[in-house]
Amino acid sequence: MLEKTALHLPQEKKMNLARLIANETNSQLDQIMLLRHSNYKTKALLQAGATIEEYTLVKPTNSKYDFLADGKPPIQVIVAIVNERIHAVYKIAGVERVGTTRTLVSGNFRQFDIQQGYPELPAKLFRAEQLSSAWLGQSIRGWTSPRNAVARNGMRLFDSVEVD
Repeated sequence: MLEKTALHLPQEKKMNLARLIANETNSQLDQIMLLRHSNYKTKALLQAGATIEEYTLVKPTNSKYDFLADGKPPIQVIVAIVNERIHAVYKIAGVERVGTTRTLVSGNFRQFDIQQGYPELPAKLFRAEQLSSAWLGQSIRGWTSPRNAVARNGMRLFDSVEVD
């Protein structure tokens, strides 16, 4: 008589996004930031004729988004996530210019910023190189807090984001 046995399927291998990007870019985990853009705001941004690159690389000074914020490890690699997919991977090459969130951007972005009701703040425009990545376009899972747009090393969210 045949005994019923549980079907043993290979367990799904978890692929932590930050670790994959660290390996691919030869970076330390504390040099990586995962940056998730709001689906609603991205749609409004594109309708205004602005770009996701501009949205990614102009950051208020010393905010949680600032790649070179005082008192935090400098960020060298940004993983931009749009609509739950990896949109771009950037290597930060320093600050191109300083100004404000209204003076460092295009007219279309400025209009978007005003329509969103954001205040004008001191800001940095970062110089960056868009990197080729095997993970571009891949969907992500594990971003449990839609209100938290930034994940850095040491945050539980940073460790929970995975690539499908």
